[in-house]
Amino acid sequence: MAKISASIYGRLLLVLLICSLIAAPAAAILLYAAKVIYINVPLPPNVNFFIRQTYVNYGKLNLFFIGITILTIIFYCLWMMNRISYFRLIRNSTQQLSKGDFNLEIPVRDKGPLSSIAQNLNQVKGQLETLIEEEKRAIRTKNELVTNVSHDLRTPLTSIIGYLRLIEEDQYRDEVELRYYIHIAYEKALRLNGMVNDLFEFTKINNREVSLRKIGFNLNELLRQLSAQFHPELIAAGMEIEIESTNDEIMIEADPDKLMRVFENLIANAIKYGKTGKKVDLIVEKQGHHIMVKVINYGQPIPAKAIPFIFERMYRVEQSRSDETGGTGLGLAIAKGIVELHKGSITVKSNEAETFFQVQLPLN
Repeated sequence: MAKISASIYGRLLLVLLICSLIAAPAAAILLYAAKVIYINVPLPPNVNFFIRQTYVNYGKLNLFFIGITILTIIFYCLWMMNRISYFRLIRNSTQQLSKGDFNLEIPVRDKGPLSSIAQNLNQVKGQLETLIEEEKRAIRTKNELVTNVSHDLRTPLTSIIGYLRLIEEDQYRDEVELRYYIHIAYEKALRLNGMVNDLFEFTKINNREVSLRKIGFNLNELLRQLSAQFHPELIAAGMEIEIESTNDEIMIEADPDKLMRVFENLIANAIKYGKTGKKVDLIVEKQGHHIMVKVINYGQPIPAKAIPFIFERMYRVEQSRSDETGGTGLGLAIAKGIVELHKGSITVKSNEAETFFQVQLPLN
């Protein structure tokens, strides 16, 4: 507190000194101007008498110092009025900010305590605007998420209720048709369960509530297991999968279950959208302290306008919500979240020749 007071008093003394230095030449100029006017300009007798008596009574030097004093006081008062006006501007701006009015910018005039306050208030205003915009974006996203999830969950749920109502009302011809209805209801229930699981997993990843269980394992072996797991889907799509690696063994320290979820999603998408290419390539490269994995398909390209949004939650390249392209649209958002939890990155590139997702992961 004492340091702040000393700083304020020091600043006031400095302002007084500056005002005095400005006042000195100003006083000299005024005295000289008064002398020129007295000599060359005819003045009323009473004015001439006043000037002559003042000069005789006080002398030239005293009049000079009196002029300096008066001008110093005038300059200092003008400076104080400017400071007070600036202070009122800052006070009024603070009141506007407190009322939620952010359409203002406090001018930063010069260096000093008030200018520092103005600069800090501008920074606070910018941060508040950012926080409010993020809050609005979060609310919009939440509303969109609720709307989209409600739509996605209602579709299979409506089918399940419909088929169960047919069974409940005995509206089937024989046991074969009964088993067919039960099978469809079961498939829809599995799809519904998958959507709910995706939603829970995305929420946990998005809120950073997921803990990684890192162990050392061979990434090539994990990809080989996944390739074997997708063998029935590949056969049904008339496709094949190949793994190309720069090393027979690529040891990485990560959470294998979480990474399996990432590559499951990427391979499933490659099969779903790359059928016309008849092939999926997995390319694994070791580059310094990182591993690069590319999942490539040769089907229809992703539209250029869709690429910037491909990893956003609930986003689909196809806007239709059929069973074939269905799901919650959270798969790539979950994959991105898992990769980022591993301090890695995931990108996508697509052209007429190929579409590939590239995952970069640190070795440990």
